[in-house]
This record gives sequence, C-alpha cells and structure tokens, in this order.
Amino acid sequence: MPLEIIQSPSPNFDERKRPIRFVVLHYTGMQSADAALRVLSDPAPMRTAYLNDIPTNPLLPDGTPAPKTLVPSPMSRVSSHYLVYEDGRIFQLIDESKRAWHAGRGFWDGETDMNSASIGIEIANGGDDFGLPDFPEVQIERVMALVADIVSRHGLDRQHVIGHSDLAPMRKSDPGEKFPWKRFAEAGLSIWPEPALEDGDQRNLFDVDGMMDRGIAAVQTGLGTIGYGVTVNGILDTETRATLRAFQRRFRPSKVDGFIDVETVSLVGRVAAILRPA
Repeated sequence: MPLEIIQSPSPNFDERKRPIRFVVLHYTGMQSADAALRVLSDPAPMRTAYLNDIPTNPLLPDGTPAPKTLVPSPMSRVSSHYLVYEDGRIFQLIDESKRAWHAGRGFWDGETDMNSASIGIEIANGGDDFGLPDFPEVQIERVMALVADIVSRHGLDRQHVIGHSDLAPMRKSDPGEKFPWKRFAEAGLSIWPEPALEDGDQRNLFDVDGMMDRGIAAVQTGLGTIGYGVTVNGILDTETRATLRAFQRRFRPSKVDGFIDVETVSLVGRVAAILRPA
C-alpha cells in the first residue's frame, strides 16, 4: 500500500552535494508536533533567550551584566525531509532531491556533509526536555514504513540508517534510548548484535575520566569501525565518553553512562564484526 504523505513545503533547503547514502532519525524535542512543523518551515525562526545570555549583551556602568530580560533571539534555520506526527501522519517538507538542514556538524562512516548525504526524518517526541515520552505504536509503524520505502528506493545499506546522536554524539541525544532500534533491525532496517554471554555484565573496566589504556584504544577502534568519529588515543576523554553514550543509547539503552564495562566492550566488538567481518 502506498504511503499517505501530506505535502507541507518548507523554504529551508539548498542543493545536495553528495549522493544519498544515509537516513538520519531524529526526535523533535518540542512540546508539540505542530510547533515542530512551524519551526521546520520557518524562514526566520526565533527563540526566546535571556538578554544577558546573548553575546552582544550590554553591561551596566559598573561592569556587571544587565538584569536578565527575556527577548526574542534569531536561531538557525532548520528543516527535515519528513516529519512524523504521534498519530502516524507523515508530512513531507523537502523533496528528497534537495538538501534539508537537519544534521548539522557531524561525522559518520567517513562522511562529514551529512545534510548532503542523507534523508532526515523528524519524529514528533518531546525528547529529554519533556520527559522522553514513549513513542506511540502507530507512529513507530509509520516511521518503519517510511524508512523501508526510502531504503528500497535508494538502495541504502541497513547500517546507514542511523540516529542524530550517532553522527553528533557531543551535541545530540536523539532519537533517544526509547527508540526501538532492535525492532528496526528485526525488520531489516538497521543492525543489532546477536546475544552473548557478556550481556548484562556491567562490571566497569574503565570508569575514571582521563584514564589511559590500550583497552580504551581498542574500544575506540571498534567504535570507529562502526562509523563513529572518535579519536583513537587510548584516553577516556570527553569525546570518547560522549561517543560511548551514543553507542549505549542505541545498543544498550538500559545503562547509558559513557563508561567502559564488560558488556559494552562485547557489544562494540559484536557490532563492529557485523560491519567488518573477520
């Protein structure tokens, strides 16, 4: 059955510079789907900010910051190719041949211009700022149908269906730990590791910021094999911890702490083996 898609054109796009290789899944992180649709279609979006949080804020004569005052402040123009409401309605904002502005700075599997190389799907969900609600069943079903259609039409690899936090772990956490990645993998739309004896073994191996060890470098290498843009330096640094949180959020959502435990080491190895078999 053809997908029912509501056309709602957004002016926020430009020309692609890369062939389509990826699908990037997001949550909107806003209070309502309608509010998200407005922002994704707004040629001059504004946010409310405190005046003394804006770089151009004035100071009082004595050099102290001016009192906080709420004022409108410009924000970056954003868009996505699709927006899926909680009730399953699918809105198309940008033609797939065009470059939507959904990914921002990031890296995945060698690609740095993710906006050019991907189709972006925003999933209406309040996200972390609004209690990380569950995704309704009808919404997940429609997202799966949409992703399946895109993957089929463009001949995409299942490992190239990713989350926003995968490509930008230092900045983003969406679509979040409640997103059903295992279910997508079971439908052939993503990847998921086979069970192993180490599952559930959350004894920490490296859990102190700044630790240095060859074992940390091995995990970093595995994360890089999967596609993450992490530096292999053997140090449990800020970048590595953010990347580990992104990995855990997707493949081990029961505990997302950015540390290296027995289960995480095993999972990194198993996921890497899916993509780079021995």
